[in-house]
Amino acid sequence: MTFPCNYTETVSFRRHGQGRQEMLLINKRYQHCLASIGFTSFAALWDYADGEIIKEKGERTVIRAELPCPADPEENTVFYLKKHCQRLSLWQRLLCLLRPLASCGEGFKEFHNFCRFRQNGLATADPVAAGIKFSSFLRADSLLITRDFAPLTALEDIVLQRPATLQGMENQQKKNNILRSVGRYARHMHDSGMNQKDFNATHILLQDLEAEHPQVALFDLQRVDHNPLNRFRWPIKALAELNYTLPPAIFSESDRIFLFSAYKGKESLSALDRWQYRLIRRKTDKIARHTKKRGLAPKMTGIE
Repeated sequence: MTFPCNYTETVSFRRHGQGRQEMLLINKRYQHCLASIGFTSFAALWDYADGEIIKEKGERTVIRAELPCPADPEENTVFYLKKHCQRLSLWQRLLCLLRPLASCGEGFKEFHNFCRFRQNGLATADPVAAGIKFSSFLRADSLLITRDFAPLTALEDIVLQRPATLQGMENQQKKNNILRSVGRYARHMHDSGMNQKDFNATHILLQDLEAEHPQVALFDLQRVDHNPLNRFRWPIKALAELNYTLPPAIFSESDRIFLFSAYKGKESLSALDRWQYRLIRRKTDKIARHTKKRGLAPKMTGIE
C-alpha cells in the first residue's frame, strides 16, 4: 500500500459515529493506516496524548505526531492533529442539524473545505480525518488530522531559509514561473467560488521549483470565504495578504505586477486592472500599518 503524491485527488471518506452527537469522517485512503494504530473512533483521536504540541492558542491545540503506518514501513508517517473546543451559537447549532458534514465544528468545516478545493481541481495537503462530539447542545469538541505535506515546501521556508534561490538575474525566470503558478492558482480558487482568507507565504506550498509550471498547493483551510457577495474583494484581500509576506529584498514591484498579471491572465493591464492593482497596494499598506500598530509578528513567521 502506498500514498501517491496526488494533491488534487478527490477525497472519498467513510463516516463513523453515533448519530448526530458524535461523528468521524475518515479519508478512505487512510482508513487501514488509522486502524493499524487504533485511531478508529473520535475518543481515540481526541484522547491522543503523545506527540509534540506545536501550537496552543485559546481553545485550539495543534499536535505533531510521528506514527507507524503500513504505507511507509521504513519510517513513521508525520500527521498533524488540530483540536478545537468550541462554544456554538444557536444559529451554528441549527446549521449543524441542517448540514452536519459542512457546518459542524471547526474540524469538520476545514475537512469540508479540503474536499471542496479538491473537487475543483485545487491542490491541497492531504486531509486524513475529521470528527466532532457534542458535550452539550451548544458545546462541541472537533478535530482535524492532516498528513505532513513533504516533499512540498512552504514558500515562507524558501524565502526565509533559501532566499538566494530566488535572487539575481539567473533566478528571475524561476521566480517568474513560481509567481505565475501562484497567480493562476489564486484565480482558479476564486473562479471556483472560494477564497482562503490566509492566502500568504506561510500557507502556499511549492514543489518542482525548477519546472516551467511548479506545483502549487495550500494547507490550513480553516478560514475560507464562500460568500459570492464578497467576490469583488477577494483578489484585493488575497493578493494584498500575499504581497505583505513577500519581502521587498527578494520581490520587486515588477515581480508583484507580474503576479497580478498572472492572476488576471493578461500580458497588458487595462486601466481598470491598474485601478484594481492600486487597491491591492493600498490594502497591503493597510495590513502593514495594522500589524505595526498592534505589535504583531508578520504572519509568515508563525504557524497559523
